[in-house]
Amino acid sequence: MPSNAGMGNALSVRAVVRRILLSIFVLSLFGGVSGFYLLLRNEAMGNAEQEARILMAYALAVGNYTETHIMPKLASTHGNEFPEEMVPFYSSRTVFRGVTGKAREYTFRQPTINPTSPEDGPTPFEMEVIRRFRENPTLVEATGVENTEQGELFYFAQPVKVQDQDCLTCHSTPDRAPPAIVAKYGPSRGFGWQLGEIVGAQVLTVPLTEQLRGVAGLVGVLAAGLLVVFAVAYFSLSAALEANIIRPFSALAR
Repeated sequence: MPSNAGMGNALSVRAVVRRILLSIFVLSLFGGVSGFYLLLRNEAMGNAEQEARILMAYALAVGNYTETHIMPKLASTHGNEFPEEMVPFYSSRTVFRGVTGKAREYTFRQPTINPTSPEDGPTPFEMEVIRRFRENPTLVEATGVENTEQGELFYFAQPVKVQDQDCLTCHSTPDRAPPAIVAKYGPSRGFGWQLGEIVGAQVLTVPLTEQLRGVAGLVGVLAAGLLVVFAVAYFSLSAALEANIIRPFSALAR
């Protein structure tokens, strides 16, 4: 008959071996799933940033074209009138909305601290972005994730800085601005800007929720697959150790 000490040692070895195997498999599962998730999330963020940069380039190209070709012609033909179509950002935003359609997650805004149009007033989130640019004048862009009612949005932002005197024609004092602007928006909106001052930000957002949902789905499939593989490996190794190590050890202990 096997001694009590021998049986106790066998049970102890069996428990230790199983705990070691289980610990290895749990840590491997956690590490594999976490690493895969971070890899896919970073890829989703990179894709969103690339899309945002392309859309920003298109929007700014429309604004530059308006400033270079449309504004001079409209200014010379409309006299004291001030059609919004001659404003570079107005053109950029209008074309951007036409391209993105009803996809509300895609936005392009140019909020400023003291905007001419109430529509360009900053949200609390946009105000925080503007504050970052004002506190760090050398910062040329900012990226990140914004949580909204529409889900997670990737944002790409650039500072709006008063670069030349032409901007101050409309934004320094009401008496210098075109009368049509003062008549439409009043004498207190969009004035007081200074040369070299960062007055706002161009903020473009693209949807991120669907991409992250796809990442979560892939990670879930991977986790399930690894769990099955690890379970099979665990029971197989446990059986092999039982047959080749634990039982022979128990026999020697008799």
